[in-house]
Amino acid sequence: MRKYVFVGCVIAMLVTQVLLSNAQNPSRYQSLLATSGGRDSLLNLAMWEDGRVTGNGRLFRYLQSSNPLIRFRTVEVIGRIQDPQDVPKLLPMLKDNDASVVLATVFALGQIGSEEATPGLIELNKKATPAMQPIISDALGKIGGEEALALLAEMRAAFKSPVRAAAVEALARAADPQSVPTIFAAINDGDAKVVWRAIYALETFESDRTPTVVIPFLEHDDATVRAYAARTLGKQKVKHAVGSLVVTLDDDDMRVVINSIDALGQILEDSDNKEVMMALGGILEKHPDHHARKAAATALGNMGDKKAQDFLVQSVLDRSPGVRIESYKALAKVLDKHATPFISGGLNDGQKLVRAAVIESYGIARDKNRIDYLINVTRKNKDPLLRAAAVRGLSHFDEDEVTACLIEKLADEDWVVAAEAVTGLGEIGEKESIPALIDTYGKRTERLDVDVRLEILDVLEEFEAKEAQQLAIEALDDADPRIRSAARELLEAIEVPVPDIKSDREFYQEKFNPRSRSELSLPFGIRRAVIECKHGEFEIELFGDDATQTTVNFIE
Repeated sequence: MRKYVFVGCVIAMLVTQVLLSNAQNPSRYQSLLATSGGRDSLLNLAMWEDGRVTGNGRLFRYLQSSNPLIRFRTVEVIGRIQDPQDVPKLLPMLKDNDASVVLATVFALGQIGSEEATPGLIELNKKATPAMQPIISDALGKIGGEEALALLAEMRAAFKSPVRAAAVEALARAADPQSVPTIFAAINDGDAKVVWRAIYALETFESDRTPTVVIPFLEHDDATVRAYAARTLGKQKVKHAVGSLVVTLDDDDMRVVINSIDALGQILEDSDNKEVMMALGGILEKHPDHHARKAAATALGNMGDKKAQDFLVQSVLDRSPGVRIESYKALAKVLDKHATPFISGGLNDGQKLVRAAVIESYGIARDKNRIDYLINVTRKNKDPLLRAAAVRGLSHFDEDEVTACLIEKLADEDWVVAAEAVTGLGEIGEKESIPALIDTYGKRTERLDVDVRLEILDVLEEFEAKEAQQLAIEALDDADPRIRSAARELLEAIEVPVPDIKSDREFYQEKFNPRSRSELSLPFGIRRAVIECKHGEFEIELFGDDATQTTVNFIE
């Protein structure tokens, strides 16, 4: 199920003004922008990138340009289109006489992810500089396959530590079990940057050796190594690491402390442990860093020990909204329906996000006496953030009136609320909602509704809804590739043969509108935007060469 983050709502509350700073860097394409031919080429490339087409092959002609900037930009476009059939067009560019073009080609091949590129990357690595080898490692990790893994295992023993570190990180990304022996060997590397990447990689794999090997690294001299050791032990739920993790709660590095707190919450989920509960409670009470206090509240909620109540009823008064949010949710987990008297005061909190957490917490606590209240919020509250919170709260109840309300909220004017309603119907397993979900899919046709439709397809797949066969077949022609992919998965789940459909390239070519060229912008270098909030200012960097249209949209 998808989760929706209300970043937009937070920004809307905080931002008062966005100003462009005077700090600017000229475009790397300045020489091209100075000529009409150069501008024309850049607009063509932007048009084909935007439409995910090759212009009937005209795109590839730019690979032969005498100007390395044009070749660089062309390779970038091909990599962003990400069509495996273009790999043969890119492979010759690994021999380009311009280093930036070669690096762009390596990255593009990694983005496409076709094993057809592996031999060319292996050949390039034989004469690559140590500066280029990490980029090659990254690409091979994305591609995967036996040949790529074999080279990465060799690179793990390279003389230069950045090459070794990149190789281990690539092995982690590939997530192939046959790499485990190589990763264990990398843990004994003399460079901490290699060691923490190896420890990070182990969180993906089940191995009896992991606890014995990783626990000692909680005492490593390097704080990043200690932090990743705590993280991996938590992800692997290593129970006999609990004592060592409690010790690291006093670490001088905040990353180590927070990862150790998180790990304890994961390992001791739904468990009683007085020593850990008291240690986390002490952090919640007194730790100077609000991130640590927030993590402690979350961990106590995961543990579910009712004795944590005394700490949590105090932390709902914390000065940090994030700590208050997690404390209310933790109280709901710890006390179930008995949490209601302790969390209801949060409805008067000055922060809307905290009020939303309290509303959701009624559901987490499974207090059936609050069902009518939650339904009322979904119907009468004008704020979509609070309506969405109420819908999430209702998703914890399998009651007829809840099902009726969630079906009703499929038509909410806000797409996030509607998507949460779909998720809720999936979580309570309400298969009787299948006709309503199918009907809603046909009605939510706006651009912003794509996540609603995606969630509907996911839930219908989970329900193995054979009634959705026609919907799925029609969705195979949707403009969004995620919809098309989800529709294929739904058909497979209900055991309906997927009909012959257009390739992505055929689809994009059919939808391509060359008139969109006039709406696209030319690259313009780096700009900086100063965002003024009620608590002060911060500055962000906008990459007008690398994400031209996105940057323009932001500025506008």
